[in-house]
Amino acid sequence: MNECMIISITNQKGGVGKTTSVLNLGAALNVQGRKILLIDNDPQGNLTAGLGYTPAEQSRTLANLLLAAIDYPEDLALHFQKSIIHTKPGIDLIPANRRLADAAARLQVMQLSQYNAVGDTERPSEKVMVGLLEHLCSSYEYIIIDCGLKHELLTVNALAASDYCIIPVQAHFLASEGIPDVLELVKSVREKFNPKLQIAGILLTMYQSRPQLCRSVRESVGEIYGEAFRVFERPIEYSIKVAECPAAGQSIFDYAPKNAAAESYRSLAEEVLRLA
Repeated sequence: MNECMIISITNQKGGVGKTTSVLNLGAALNVQGRKILLIDNDPQGNLTAGLGYTPAEQSRTLANLLLAAIDYPEDLALHFQKSIIHTKPGIDLIPANRRLADAAARLQVMQLSQYNAVGDTERPSEKVMVGLLEHLCSSYEYIIIDCGLKHELLTVNALAASDYCIIPVQAHFLASEGIPDVLELVKSVREKFNPKLQIAGILLTMYQSRPQLCRSVRESVGEIYGEAFRVFERPIEYSIKVAECPAAGQSIFDYAPKNAAAESYRSLAEEVLRLA
């Protein structure tokens, strides 16, 4: 098994294609023969739903793992067996639902009180997920985390455990304004919790090659951030098929493998493979 790479996909703006990119990047890497774990780190459970599962019906989720890591870390291995869904060969999922908000609230209590139920003062509330993923890395080559909009402490946990983060940005002028907020959060996490965290790149999504606005946004993002950060070579093409495939519980490679967006995600996967 190759060394595991952990990637968080995050932006504090909604509608930029975070969940879609987690799902399809994971599928693209799986096509390349890689063993993948996807983690739904959002109480809305959109990634869970996008893989064909009903979030509310999941009795064992990321929330259970986080709480076990806090209260019973010695029994964590038992909880993994019950909480990981084998969605298809090579792609596993740790699902989420609204119970994850309860786990986030528990983390906030830890953060405010500096209280740790197992007495481990070396591990702050922001690094509970680090302990989880240390147990999982030996089984996967890539772990990709879908971060939500609310519950910043969940996102901080994901970033604290990650090697890289990818920032998806809709190819729209106003959407690109969210980048500085993400960069500031990444900087804070790097300084306080995870000095090895790197920004893998900025990913333009919902891109239409003909409209002038999309081209202008691409040029603008490149001019502002291109010297400091990678802007992934091929934007994710806009396609109604991309919007349809989560409803079918499939990746774009299962739903419409010849679609232009599938080619975009193949290109993204190739760039991610070169990060190693």
